[in-house]
Amino acid sequence: MPTFSADRWRQIGRRVFEAVGSPPDIAARVADALVDANLVGHDSHGVIRISQYVGHVREGHVVPDARPEAIEESETTALVDGKWAFGQLTAEHATRLAIARAKRHRLGAVGAVRCTHIGRLGEYPAIAAREGMIAFVTAGGFIGQSAPFGGAERALGTNPLSWGFPGESAEPMVVDFATTAVAAGKIQVAKAKREPLPPGSILDAEGRPSTNPDDYYNGGMLLPFGGHKGYSLGMVVEMLGRVLTGSDRYTEHPRGGPVYERSGTFVLVLDPGMFRPRQEYAADVDRTLARIKKVRPAPGVAEVLIPGEPESRARAERERAGIGVADATWESVIQVGRELGVDVEAIGR
Repeated sequence: MPTFSADRWRQIGRRVFEAVGSPPDIAARVADALVDANLVGHDSHGVIRISQYVGHVREGHVVPDARPEAIEESETTALVDGKWAFGQLTAEHATRLAIARAKRHRLGAVGAVRCTHIGRLGEYPAIAAREGMIAFVTAGGFIGQSAPFGGAERALGTNPLSWGFPGESAEPMVVDFATTAVAAGKIQVAKAKREPLPPGSILDAEGRPSTNPDDYYNGGMLLPFGGHKGYSLGMVVEMLGRVLTGSDRYTEHPRGGPVYERSGTFVLVLDPGMFRPRQEYAADVDRTLARIKKVRPAPGVAEVLIPGEPESRARAERERAGIGVADATWESVIQVGRELGVDVEAIGR
């Protein structure tokens, strides 16, 4: 398993994205986001996406030098046109617009359309939490991945959602999960590692349960987690991310390329001082987390963890030990580098 420092991975990502047409600041933003996903243990949204993103640019789905902008604004809301830019730019822009509104008016709600893959969803509530704000982010509208509960056809995306809650401590509580049993990127990781999927993750093209990652890519579909409950949450995300934002109305491509997905992103930011003094809220958050941490662990479990705590521990470990990827992932990055005239093996040595 090739293992490199986070800094080397950042350099590799930046060089590759510059070679495919992104200016240095955009290339750095996307590369940094992918590496950060690896650092917190979400390899499905990390550097494994480098070659995939390059493919999206080449196919005309992503405009590598595009920058999002607000096209409708009010005191508490905004609608952002992502212009098919890299989704990390669009989601961050929407989040920061929502933060600014929440600081002035106690809440801000921002939708984003013509928005491509935004990466690890938990990144954006964490941005808001560092500004002392509560945030809720959803991404929905890509219809070609998962089946509804009881169905045997693709009808929904992974439809993830994420919450972030700041407290007095340095680390906010961040909840981040897809409403499918596994994220699509985790299937990509399992395929690269030649590992089976957990039972209950996917159906094959005939609607039969499978644990073979190849079955998903051969016409299969993701399943919702928790049966009808995960499916219902996925529908909530669909209503907020696609229907509320109106993303189906914004499918035209600024450069005439094919539409990648009808994905919309919804960001809601709340001022934690809207009902009580901020200091009281923050202290109560920390007391609540401490109470949960003190719960006696079940047999075979070392300790109770707070949402976001596994990511914090992964970051500490991987910043020390480096980020390892499957051989197939490293080979795909080398290959896409060669095609772009970039010797990725020589970068950062």
